[in-house]
Amino acid sequence: MADFSTLNGNANRESEKKRTPRKLVLCFDGTGNTFTGSNSDTNVVKILSKLDRNDPDQYHYYQTGIGTYDINDESVNKGVFGEFKSSISQTIDQGIGTTFDAHVMAGYRFLMRYYDSGDKIYMFGFSRGAFTAKFLARMVHTVGLLCKGNEEMVPFAYRLYQRYLAGEVEDFIVSHPKKSKKEKKHKKNKKAPANGDVPTPPPELEDEEPLHEGHREDEDPATHGAKYAVARDEIAAFSDTFCRKEKAMHCGKMEESNIKVFFLGIWDCVNSVAVLERTAPVPVPVVGTAHHVRHAVAVDERRVKFKAALLAQDMKESDHNHEDIKEVWFPGCHGDVGGGWPASAESKLDNGIEMTFWERVKNFWTTRKEKAASKALGCDRLQLSDVPLAWMIREVKLVGQKEEDAALKWRENLEVFEKRFAKKKDKATMGVIHDSLAYGRGTSFFRVLLWKLMEWLPFITRWELEDSGWENVRFPLNKGSTRDIPKDAVLHESVLWRLKNDSKYCPQNNHGGRQLPCLKHKHNIAECHPVEEHIHDENCDHQIYKITRSASDLATRT
Repeated sequence: MADFSTLNGNANRESEKKRTPRKLVLCFDGTGNTFTGSNSDTNVVKILSKLDRNDPDQYHYYQTGIGTYDINDESVNKGVFGEFKSSISQTIDQGIGTTFDAHVMAGYRFLMRYYDSGDKIYMFGFSRGAFTAKFLARMVHTVGLLCKGNEEMVPFAYRLYQRYLAGEVEDFIVSHPKKSKKEKKHKKNKKAPANGDVPTPPPELEDEEPLHEGHREDEDPATHGAKYAVARDEIAAFSDTFCRKEKAMHCGKMEESNIKVFFLGIWDCVNSVAVLERTAPVPVPVVGTAHHVRHAVAVDERRVKFKAALLAQDMKESDHNHEDIKEVWFPGCHGDVGGGWPASAESKLDNGIEMTFWERVKNFWTTRKEKAASKALGCDRLQLSDVPLAWMIREVKLVGQKEEDAALKWRENLEVFEKRFAKKKDKATMGVIHDSLAYGRGTSFFRVLLWKLMEWLPFITRWELEDSGWENVRFPLNKGSTRDIPKDAVLHESVLWRLKNDSKYCPQNNHGGRQLPCLKHKHNIAECHPVEEHIHDENCDHQIYKITRSASDLATRT
């Protein structure tokens, strides 16, 4: 008698060899963002609109932003009380991200249902949607992707990953002990004052308070804590029992490992998820997230609740050299990098034209919104956010050229966008910057007041760059201060172009602490050199540059 199990297994293996790998594309929109059909859609929607959704081997998933719907709603048509209840729920969700776990698990379920061995996973996200995508990508690679049909176990997998993160927090605290007040004061005194004078060395500290919540001098800082060890063993057992595996090259050998996202593309990733901020006050590592990671970051955003969750906070050269990671800075604020603002040929704000008194009054009290969907989607006026969109599309295509089986299929409207962008790139680069902490820059008076109030709230923590690295701080208050830019940050060509061609563009970002501006200071512009991939190709689009000497350093030498 024939062994049907063997025959069936051989048939499955043959079908796997012949099957064309699918591309699973997951798109996570920003907080409060959803589809509008206009040029005020975010870059998440815009990149999705350019993908070929008729390709049988390309699946697409779109998730509106946190706070756009009530996850407990059972009916679309609700009464007055139901609408009021949903409105309150959505408002709270937008503020603190109470449904973050539901958004992550929804994306996880999509992958469970449609992923097959050999498929390539792409993820795109903006703002908190970017954080959702990054969180989900690392969860899939850390915990594993459950086999089809086990959807009841998704919450268990999520909680298991939470315990693993709690173990990482414990490890982080052990290896980054808190400093005493005297030590912080001593370190603060060692910093150079704003006038550039060399300070007098402070006296040596006496009766130094012992470090707390850290490891002892004779303790190995690389030793993992108990929580981490338990969670790691739990995950290993869970993954081996319930999750699918893929063959991957590791240290020159083919080994089985958890599934890994192929491409992660995110625009201005922020945390601002209160549920996570309380339990995990450390950066979620980027290592082990995806084979290819691209992050577009806004230079000019100042709001405390929109501090960027930088990859530079947690990646080290020796740790991620097997992964292709790029974090690039662009001009503009949060929505100028991820999209979400309208652009109109008739708008005086977009054209930089002086407004009349009544136009200024109207612009002062209202937040800019697109009135209706575009008649010809993709033919709208270009704006500042189209620069990082075009860069991201180029990065996706370059990765696809290296691995043709993994390349995404695009619609014809992509070519239309690329030609228009090539012709009007300079105009897009000089687009209006929507500063939500400034009156008359697109945000209504009362919203600006609300954002300004949050700058003075003492219970909001944020990541700041100090001499010893990134630190999670509460004081001094943010008060509208700029984002810290790492000394080896990579800048998109649009940043340098705007610094050179816009006399009014003088971002006050520095390398942390009380240092002077690093991009532009006293008419000096930071010295930058093309990264390795662009050294021999000066005419390529979307050149990126690494800072080699800050503007403040150049100013002190002249």
